[in-house]
Amino acid sequence: MYEYNNNGMNESQNAQYQGSFSTDPQPPKKPKTHKTAKVIALVAAVAVLCGGAGFGGAFLANQTSNLLIGGAPSASESGDSEAESSTSSPSVNSDESSDLHEVLDALQSDVTTHSSTGEIEYNSDGSYAYTRDLVAEVKDSIVYIEVYVSIRGQETLYGAGSGIIISTDGYIITNAHVAENDYYAVTKLTVSINTTDPTDGSSIATKYDAELIGSDTDTDLAVLKIDAEDLHAAKLGDSDTLCLGDDVVAIGNPMGLETSVSKGVVSGLNRQVYDDNTVSAIQTDTAINRGNSGGGLFNMHGEVVGVVNMKLINDNAENLSFAITINDAKSVINDLITKGYVSGRPILGITCLQVSEYIGAIQNMTPGLLVTDIEKDMAIADSELIVGDTIVAINGTPVLTVEEVSEVIKDMKPGDTVTATVVRTDSRGRDKQIDIDIVLSEYSGS
Repeated sequence: MYEYNNNGMNESQNAQYQGSFSTDPQPPKKPKTHKTAKVIALVAAVAVLCGGAGFGGAFLANQTSNLLIGGAPSASESGDSEAESSTSSPSVNSDESSDLHEVLDALQSDVTTHSSTGEIEYNSDGSYAYTRDLVAEVKDSIVYIEVYVSIRGQETLYGAGSGIIISTDGYIITNAHVAENDYYAVTKLTVSINTTDPTDGSSIATKYDAELIGSDTDTDLAVLKIDAEDLHAAKLGDSDTLCLGDDVVAIGNPMGLETSVSKGVVSGLNRQVYDDNTVSAIQTDTAINRGNSGGGLFNMHGEVVGVVNMKLINDNAENLSFAITINDAKSVINDLITKGYVSGRPILGITCLQVSEYIGAIQNMTPGLLVTDIEKDMAIADSELIVGDTIVAINGTPVLTVEEVSEVIKDMKPGDTVTATVVRTDSRGRDKQIDIDIVLSEYSGS
């Protein structure tokens, strides 16, 4: 259950990423070199595209269709069915049919006919009066993303999600969990774009290979680039203008159903779903499913106000969906495009082994962060810290994990100085504790 209380999340919570994962057993996760945030209670939306699911879905759909239309009888049954039909089915003559139509015509006599001018209608504030007009205007800015990975040496379609075109020359934003995954290295990303013919309304899909420009797991945002021109780009709006109860429209590709539309309202603002509060989220009651991740949340002016990235799955909760505010996303997107990483984040600049209290006890080691490497091109290289030291505290706060270090320095800036309390073992095996000043460097995403 997703419950806010004085102690944070309730242990009965049952939330998970709705990732598009293959049925192969998962290998251990790839180690991450930097982590300043932990996503909580997030269920990201990526469609499963394995063959079994696809064929199973097709089979179920066909069976359902047969049930709805009655199905075609087998050869052995057709004769009896026809005989029963001819003897048992009531007949309606032409006079009775005419009487029925007269009754319906009388009942409908006072019902007005709805007429449409075909013109786009707007409200007094300039917003779209009808959702259909908004969707017709923005739907071609939403793309379908397929993710390929290498499994046992073979390139395999691993999952899919959604993305938003933000420039006519091919820049696309999506979620980091769509563009990357924790188990296999992504070998290829493809983007399918629908283009609507203005003359007859037909849609043409074009597939492109995409380049990953940059990805940031802390904010769950990524930028892709395709080699294309004259694309239909979405306009980025101002999420700060949203109010509770505002109508919003989500467009994406849930379960591989391209350009699916769901509508709802803003249920909550400034929701903090990350431990470090680096980004805030918009809570909505729009229907979000696997494959919606990376898609657009639009206001009724047809502007992107959020990037859909999660929903809560819980037996006691419904319609709890979230999107990253576009105002928080803008600076991240700008940094990913210009630098390939998010600027302004501090980092110590070490590689270390996390020694828990338990491991320390059985291995006769000091619990803390055992330094195994020091980045030579970072400011920490000029400090007195050496390989083999064990960092036990930062600015007086005990630390045993990388996450705890990140929590201590999250509000600092590159160039700030911290004091690391270090346990160092001399040549005679004696431990001594010293304090070392370390200047923080900027995390560059590598």
